[in-house]
Amino acid sequence: MPELLVRLEKELHDPAVRKNPARLNQLLHDSFLEVGRSGEIYNKARILDSLEAEPTHSVWSQDYEAQTINEGLVLLTYRTAHVGPEQELSRFSRRSSLWEKIGNDWKLRYHQGTPTNAFQKSAT
Repeated sequence: MPELLVRLEKELHDPAVRKNPARLNQLLHDSFLEVGRSGEIYNKARILDSLEAEPTHSVWSQDYEAQTINEGLVLLTYRTAHVGPEQELSRFSRRSSLWEKIGNDWKLRYHQGTPTNAFQKSAT
């Protein structure tokens, strides 16, 4: 299960998915809420609008950890950074995502990004 959730989380980092409202609608819970690294709060409708207008950028992520809250609820934590044109990292964040199983599908229910200190890219 953690591998599947990491794959789904990384899918949300993909610029093509971020610009695909149909796929985002499949991945995000109807009650989705995000506290962005800026402190702004986004519901599902607002995040769909903001991602459509977002400039394209690459995201590096690492150090994934999963904590099962119960059979259908998993907290995923990890670190991210934006990848620049020279492959330099910037905008370092600690991320937390709460994934809920609805029927046979996992939906992202809550997400938070918190600015953090720079880190070195890990091999994995």
